Amino acid sequence: MLLTDEQVTANCLPLLSDFLAAHQPLDIVEVEPGEVSKAGEVAIHLWSHFLELSVNKNDVLICLGGGSICDLGGFVAATYKRGIPVIFVPTTLLAMTDAAIGGKNGIDVDGVKNAVGLIRMPERILVYPGFCATLSEVEFMSGYAEVVKHSLLEGADLYEMIQEFNPEECLIPASLLRASIAVKHTVVRLDPLDQHKRLTLNFGHTVGHALEAACLVGGKPLPHGIAVAFGLQVELRLSRLLKLLTPQEEERLQGLIRSQFERYYPNLPEWKDIQPYLLNDKKIATGGLRIPVMEKPGMVDIHSLNELDLLQSAYNQIVIARN
Repeated sequence: MLLTDEQVTANCLPLLSDFLAAHQPLDIVEVEPGEVSKAGEVAIHLWSHFLELSVNKNDVLICLGGGSICDLGGFVAATYKRGIPVIFVPTTLLAMTDAAIGGKNGIDVDGVKNAVGLIRMPERILVYPGFCATLSEVEFMSGYAEVVKHSLLEGADLYEMIQEFNPEECLIPASLLRASIAVKHTVVRLDPLDQHKRLTLNFGHTVGHALEAACLVGGKPLPHGIAVAFGLQVELRLSRLLKLLTPQEEERLQGLIRSQFERYYPNLPEWKDIQPYLLNDKKIATGGLRIPVMEKPGMVDIHSLNELDLLQSAYNQIVIARN
């Protein structure tokens, strides 16, 4: 079976015509593009459809699309008859560098992203950089935010590479793409179950996910990577307020992110509108909200916030600075 969406069918599926011809019969299922399809009713529809087809453990689900398709398809494949094989073919830069890697699958519930899910690795991930040519500018930049995040986590060569890269052409060199993917792949191998090291991959995501959820509920969906870029800015400011990051280093990193992503930010919601989503964050543990903080590029660790006051200050400061 091949799970995809309407946009991918139009833009990317023609590039796989030889593959489709060689793999018959192939059942193609389309869902609506975007986060709206990461819903319980969509998962139930897919399970029912597989039962109608008499799908068994010898069958394979191929997920062709962006992060939402990988999240949804991975979740459905992992739970149907206790698991059938799944292959991801990511078609967005965001999915190539983030969503398709690491085995995290899930659906949203009541506006909370990935509220229900599990960790299960795909059989294969097939990355074709040429799919990036089908992306809009904002879709490309949404994915590029993950490349920037990986550069902050890794430091060293990848951080140097993004200093020289101009994302305005919406094309990415294979060398930069490989280096970004390698950061997440390495971290996942070290900590597949999110015990500690893998939590650093959430840099920018704690605030980013809450912002994304608030915008979705407000009827103005925000691309995931754009939300993460803003989340990086807030969490860099938090690092400074915690006296981990020097003011000079923070301002240099803020300038890098602002220059590339600020024009894509919406009118930002007030703190009270994103706080409920932070309180539902799956990274909350007994010691508080576990959030990545930075000392410098290449040095990111996890800090537990018992109270959200400092994070609120960081959020408000970045919002005010933008206005």
